[in-house]
Amino acid sequence: MVIVIFNTITPMVVRFLVSFESHIDETSYSSSVYMKITMFRWINTAIVTAVISPFAYTLTDGDQLIESIRIIFTAELVQRPILQLTDWMGNLQRHCFAPRAKDQRRMNLLFSSYEYSIGERYTEITKLLFLTCFYGTLYPAAWYFAAATLFVYYWVDKFCVLRTWRQGPKINAKISIYSVYFFLTCAVTYAVMAAYNVAMFPFDNACETEETVPDYYVGEYEVGSNNITFVVSSDDKVYKYCNQDMFRYVPAAFPPLPKDQPNGSEWMSDVQMKFVPIFGWGCLGIVSFVSMIVVCRSFIVYVLPLCSRPVKSQGRAIEEPFSDVREVEGYIPHIRITGYEFPFLICDISNINDELLGWKAYESNKFNNLVYDVPQVLRRRSKKNLSDDNLMFSRVKHWPPSEELDGRKE
Repeated sequence: MVIVIFNTITPMVVRFLVSFESHIDETSYSSSVYMKITMFRWINTAIVTAVISPFAYTLTDGDQLIESIRIIFTAELVQRPILQLTDWMGNLQRHCFAPRAKDQRRMNLLFSSYEYSIGERYTEITKLLFLTCFYGTLYPAAWYFAAATLFVYYWVDKFCVLRTWRQGPKINAKISIYSVYFFLTCAVTYAVMAAYNVAMFPFDNACETEETVPDYYVGEYEVGSNNITFVVSSDDKVYKYCNQDMFRYVPAAFPPLPKDQPNGSEWMSDVQMKFVPIFGWGCLGIVSFVSMIVVCRSFIVYVLPLCSRPVKSQGRAIEEPFSDVREVEGYIPHIRITGYEFPFLICDISNINDELLGWKAYESNKFNNLVYDVPQVLRRRSKKNLSDDNLMFSRVKHWPPSEELDGRKE
């Protein structure tokens, strides 16, 4: 329950923290939010659960690690779709707070729907994939849970995009590029966890010795609150403590191999002795291959442009002119201020058509333009003719064809 609560409030906390950062555009802002939410949810959902669970109770029945994993996957399958479909906060704002708003602006703001965020959608998918890769070896049912959850996510998100959410800001493919690295990390995680889990099985820190049980231990015993009965016979072997947690070995055991077992404290069975080297060397191969991909991509993106000429973009002019494109929008500088439904313009738009804004405020666009809220700028313009380099605000201009201008005059 604590994990679910933290995952739910994480986007709000991250947005609050990112609000103190400086970003040049919505893509940079969304990418920062996406990376922070993803890292926090990965740690909170998968890594923290594994760290706080005792090693010897990894495969134990009851309220232990396996049960915690099942609860997390069940919550992912049920909790988020229910919250999205019910939209309890939106209904509370529209039916309870909006009728009691002090003015029209506040009431309109309360009727605004949730803004679609592609970064959060990627976060949900990568979190689920990372959780599945992290525990897929110990809990094979995780793959079935993940498939069912992704199926539900698809249809719930499709319904919300078409019926509930409003359109989010336009961003480029930067988040998708970052997601490639997260998916590669999931592949590495699965390879590493599979190799170590196969090597550390059966997770009981007990190694069989050649000694038999002393005679004073032979007999029938009852343990636990359920009075579980077990019998110790004279031919049973004695077990001793041995550290099977290969993650904590010093020096590190990577890749995990049978030779990394402490001398005199070997626990691997014949089957493990056969498959552990396959998983171990396969893990090393996948980690090396992914590392090579990351290094090559980083070299191409960051180093190669410094040593070669930039590539000139090439394109082909299309027959349809810009002015004839329906629902076309211009890149108009603006800023969003909390408490207002529409963004505020930070440029002079007197020389363009209002349709290029992509939205239409209830009042005049001058109300949503910060240029007219700075009287000092207006005084400076009225006293002397300033060059474009000295203007405090940018100017946006559009030169439509003569046919469009004649149509406006008529």
